[in-house]
Amino acid sequence: MTSEAWLPRITAIFRSYDLDGDGQLGRDDLIAYAGRIAENLTDPGDTRRRAALYDVYAELWTQLAAVSDTDRGGRISEQEFVAATARGAFDADPHFRDSTLRALDCLADALDRDGDGTIDPAEYERIFGATGLDRDTSALAFETVDADGDGRITRAELRAAAVHLYPLADPAWLTGDTAPAGGPRGIALVAHDTRKADLLAWTERRAAELGRHRLYGTGTTGTLINRKLGLPVIPLRSGPLGGDQQIGALVTSGDIDLLIFFYDPLSAHPHGDDVRALIRLAALANIPIALNAATADALIASVGAQIPGQSAAPVPASQASSDVSSEASVPA
Repeated sequence: MTSEAWLPRITAIFRSYDLDGDGQLGRDDLIAYAGRIAENLTDPGDTRRRAALYDVYAELWTQLAAVSDTDRGGRISEQEFVAATARGAFDADPHFRDSTLRALDCLADALDRDGDGTIDPAEYERIFGATGLDRDTSALAFETVDADGDGRITRAELRAAAVHLYPLADPAWLTGDTAPAGGPRGIALVAHDTRKADLLAWTERRAAELGRHRLYGTGTTGTLINRKLGLPVIPLRSGPLGGDQQIGALVTSGDIDLLIFFYDPLSAHPHGDDVRALIRLAALANIPIALNAATADALIASVGAQIPGQSAAPVPASQASSDVSSEASVPA
């Protein structure tokens, strides 16, 4: 899909979310948007549908921010929103896919006032007032969305039209049963104090590949990577102050796909129990773990190979052997 085709639609979606018109999206905007939908599509006493809408749009904000809030300022500009769509970041992120599907289910549930599992023309007409999108959008006309022409819109047909409701460059992944194999991954970047310089050097060398993914960093490590390399890192607390446990929670929730932890095996750590718990959780969740530069190179290269159009930078043999020889092994 060319930018000429989707750009007006994406800006329209952004501006429909931006209810106060300040050119920035925040969590409060998505909550207000959920309120607008609830007001237009549900009865005042329908607490179940209303609560579901508020919950799902709060969740959707989290996924929008993770993908497009590149400066980690807690707000998303229209430029960031459009840029994330242009690089296919929303389409490729399985977490955003799941959130979008839940939002669509809530929207369909609110539209289906008689509860028969489908949406008739009168029920569907209310979608325009609820979303703020233009009634003249031909791709959202009832006759277009009702692909089989039976006079009812199913959830599957609504999903096919969802590219016009959410910031997607290509709706194909949304209508399938599974998310695509490639796409941005959640990568946790952690280092003990004596290894922060090593991790920073490795991150700088792999900045091109890492910039395609969703990065999480604990304490000083995340701040250094963001300030010195300009990579967007979702900040967490310092490891000894709970950052390792935050990473563990993200592993458990499925938000972390790779754990890169430059571990110091020669020093005692007052939060050693937290470190061991984190590694245990990652192992149980079958999350790949890199404790040194050589392993981190192998993991980021394997992830890069799964993303269409991305080729991981080859690691010179001399560099790889140097990395291996410079890293101490972790005791069992």
